Amino acid sequence: MRNIYESKNYKRYAIIPIALLLISLVFIPHIQLDSSLRGGVTITIQTSSAGSIDQRALVSYINSNIPGAQATVAKATGGLSITLANNQSISSAQTRLTSAYSAYSTYSAAVVQQAVANDSLKSSPGNSTLIAEISAAQKNISASMASIKDNVSAGLASISPFLKAKPSYNDSKPSQMISVLQGSIANASAAYESKVISVLKSKVPFTTYSYNEVTPTLGSFFLGQMFNIIIYAFILVAIIVFFIFRTAIPSIAVVFGAANDILIALGAMGAFGIPMGTATIGGLLMLIGYAIDTELLSSIRILKRSEETPESRAFGSMKTGLTMTSTAIIVFSALFVISYIAFIPTYFEIAGVVLAGLIGDIFTTWFGNTVFVLWYKKKRDVLR
Repeated sequence: MRNIYESKNYKRYAIIPIALLLISLVFIPHIQLDSSLRGGVTITIQTSSAGSIDQRALVSYINSNIPGAQATVAKATGGLSITLANNQSISSAQTRLTSAYSAYSTYSAAVVQQAVANDSLKSSPGNSTLIAEISAAQKNISASMASIKDNVSAGLASISPFLKAKPSYNDSKPSQMISVLQGSIANASAAYESKVISVLKSKVPFTTYSYNEVTPTLGSFFLGQMFNIIIYAFILVAIIVFFIFRTAIPSIAVVFGAANDILIALGAMGAFGIPMGTATIGGLLMLIGYAIDTELLSSIRILKRSEETPESRAFGSMKTGLTMTSTAIIVFSALFVISYIAFIPTYFEIAGVVLAGLIGDIFTTWFGNTVFVLWYKKKRDVLR
């Protein structure tokens, strides 16, 4: 096999990973969040019929009987684990409740501010500053009351199909309005749970189940935490890599290579409809480890060793690295196929993300990072 790094135009190879990066950026905005991050419902049912159930048919049945369910089904210990998207009407009401709480906080603060200012005005009649403060507080009270009314009314309207009767409340008492909306959401959630369980029982015989709901707000919190984990991982990697090389350019090349692998994997998720969830986040973290491994292999051999020429060392590291990556690709390909046949969405998503990243890593490492580090090494040797 010819040493590709002995070519005079070897630097042109870097066009390939850059092109993959640009293509990935087009598809990344199309990534969808799964229920673990956007919010959703997970039902675990205990049934002896799990092995005989056609999971794809069950998914189709659930989606046709529960609008917007976006169901996924996986085998669990002693039964099945079924995940549904949050009901949009209930999610909308929960969002309205959060807004109402925020408005109530503003209302409470304004009431206290107005009361304190009124009390101070008794000992200082005609004080223009206090009068202006009272006026401002009154405006905040009126605005927050209007916001509470609007959110409570909209929230109740959203979940009205799940309620047996329209709840009544005194619209001059904000705490009562919020309490009514909160109770109504609880009732609507219970009604939705009953509907979901009824649909499942009509298709799968079971007696015991668990029902867990993740609200959109909590899902957003999980998403933020997941991204924080990835950012912290990159920061730690950058520190360790800089400690190894003690110079900026090779360190930047290694970190860029790992970041490019992640972006390529994200692009594949957007292109092939693999949702972003806790499983795929785990796959991305695994991918960081694989990417750094090959990047360091290449960079250390080129910069730290002295046998033969830099081009020979780069080519030798490529042969070793391709063997490592090919082995990982074979393993994850087997997991991908098995999880598809057995219909195990979690493993399928992890394998798909890691496979896309590993394939991207081949181009990023050997046509990007290695080319850049080799160019840096040769330029540094000339200056010496």
